[in-house]
Amino acid sequence: MKIKLSNLILGVVVLTAIFFRFYNLSNVPPQATVDEVSIGYNAYSILKTGADEYGTHFPILLRAYDDYRPALYVYLVIPFIALFNLSVIAVRLPSVILSTLSVIAVYWLLKELFQMWVVRNGKLDNDAGSVKKKSHPSLQDPASSVPLLTSLFLAISPWHVYISRLGHEVNASYAFFIFGLLFFFRFLNRERWNLYLSAAFLALSFDSYQSTKIVIPLMLLVLAILHFKTLVANKKTVIISIIIGFIIALPILATSFDQNALIRFKGTNLLSTSEEYFMREKLRLDTDRVESDLLGPIFDNSKVASVRLIAHAYLSHLDPVWLFINEGGEQFKAPTIGLLYLFELPLIFLGFLFVRNIGLPTKTLIFLLAWGLIAIIPGGISNGYAHPMRTFNFLPLPQIFAAIGFIVFIDYFKKYRTAILVGSGIVAGIFALWFFHSYYTLVPRELSRHFQYGVLAALDETARIESNYEKVVVSNRDRLFESYMFYLYLHKIDPAKYQAQGGTVSGGFAEEHKIGKYEFGSLEDKIYPNTLYVLNPDELRSGMTKIKEIPYLDGKTSLILAETQ
Repeated sequence: MKIKLSNLILGVVVLTAIFFRFYNLSNVPPQATVDEVSIGYNAYSILKTGADEYGTHFPILLRAYDDYRPALYVYLVIPFIALFNLSVIAVRLPSVILSTLSVIAVYWLLKELFQMWVVRNGKLDNDAGSVKKKSHPSLQDPASSVPLLTSLFLAISPWHVYISRLGHEVNASYAFFIFGLLFFFRFLNRERWNLYLSAAFLALSFDSYQSTKIVIPLMLLVLAILHFKTLVANKKTVIISIIIGFIIALPILATSFDQNALIRFKGTNLLSTSEEYFMREKLRLDTDRVESDLLGPIFDNSKVASVRLIAHAYLSHLDPVWLFINEGGEQFKAPTIGLLYLFELPLIFLGFLFVRNIGLPTKTLIFLLAWGLIAIIPGGISNGYAHPMRTFNFLPLPQIFAAIGFIVFIDYFKKYRTAILVGSGIVAGIFALWFFHSYYTLVPRELSRHFQYGVLAALDETARIESNYEKVVVSNRDRLFESYMFYLYLHKIDPAKYQAQGGTVSGGFAEEHKIGKYEFGSLEDKIYPNTLYVLNPDELRSGMTKIKEIPYLDGKTSLILAETQ
């Protein structure tokens, strides 16, 4: 049986995606993050007792450090903890599995989205009724090659790989979002029952992550406008799909305006957390009034300032320097590599420039444009911008346009097609190897501080010598932020016993926790005799004797253990 070239290439793409996402998963990132230990322990607690660390049975919103987040990902982790016990592998596996599936889903999504593309005399045309498709896919046929190239670029994408390997709900949300779009276009092109699956997956995406509470409704509005006639012609299917989606989304919808659910929004809302910016604007306006500047009140008022601030935050996500360059130390970036590869920059530019030339239907163009504009909104209205995780749904748009750009390029230089393919493969391979080195070698070595590296090692060392002391005091500041949760996670503290002793009362940033002889919190008034301390290096005090340093992977000191006699 002959294997189609496209299927062979897709198989290579899938294997590549699997390799980049599963390779050395337990050690890179180098330690479970503060979010991962919370997700892991609470999944473990629900598995054992049906309740989280606070004693809440089967929560819809996970109360994580007094920040409330959708709990769906926690439930996805539970089966893996049942199989592999409480470990970082168990927490990360749902993410990397869904991430790999999303690469495959992107391929099939684009196959559905571009299925009306046809080829006439080697050039592209929209008139499907008057031409005959090529019998074999080639790189000059976008209906075949764009899905393959896009999924390949996504499989090796620094942005996608980095975030995919974190045990975080954003990966589930993104995968469900792509699945939802895939089945929507299968509904348009094939059987109507696909709309039921689309509604289910889009609702699951809505349930999974805060950003998609904005993205999903707006994307549904765009799809409804673009395909209004088809939806009206299938009213029964649409009504049933709405009911399915509403039922699945109802638990999160019911809690969306709860005060607890709004904590995260209030804490990240750009306008409410930019006090210094608005103070400067107010001083500017006051000066305008004192100096009788007639234009000042028009252009320097708070409403205009708000628009400028949101525009700055929004457009920061389109900054080529942020997207393609990394000087080192940036969040969610491997050292020396941007979120996107530099070789993609000219291809994306070509893709945007000539996208109309290749016969892409107007509705498809509008859909892709709307997708991009909507996906950035969560990052544009929250602080800490530019933020790769909050705008994760922007993928795979850069890869789509890079693929289109490559098609345009190779079509223009078709005489040198073989040489271009070989050369392009070498260039892409070099960049993929560069990312491999940067992520799997440099991230642990240079960025271990981003993962509070050393906390688990310090607590593990503490457990070996704690019997020599009456108390153990663990700081809750800086590298030891929310150290109590790392302790619960590392030692797999029995959730039933922990809850019987009161469980977690509050996970607030300054909250004190007591577990056995351990005290977690501020060091104020905690200078006891015969006590072991786990500290940040700058917290060592008079009367304490340093007994051990816990290093980062670059050899610099992360934490110290100290004692009092």
